[in-house]
Amino acid sequence: MDLFDSLRNVSQERQLEELRGRLDRVRLEHDLAGGDRRTVKELVEENLELTLRLGLLVRLLITKGVITAPEYAALIAEARPGS
Repeated sequence: MDLFDSLRNVSQERQLEELRGRLDRVRLEHDLAGGDRRTVKELVEENLELTLRLGLLVRLLITKGVITAPEYAALIAEARPGS
């Protein structure tokens, strides 16, 4: 085997590795896309439902005296990025 053959083999090995990487990425994207295929409308409805439930839970906690409204507001402010 001469130098030219060695260089060609190295080049082919690199191309194969690149193709394997692309194939792995395509498989991963396919697996991720094949999961839960909900529509945007369904996600918006679910988000609204969760927001409603969270609001009711916070009201209940405040009403029961577990937490005050200012304490809850402070917790929210602390949790936001850049606080």
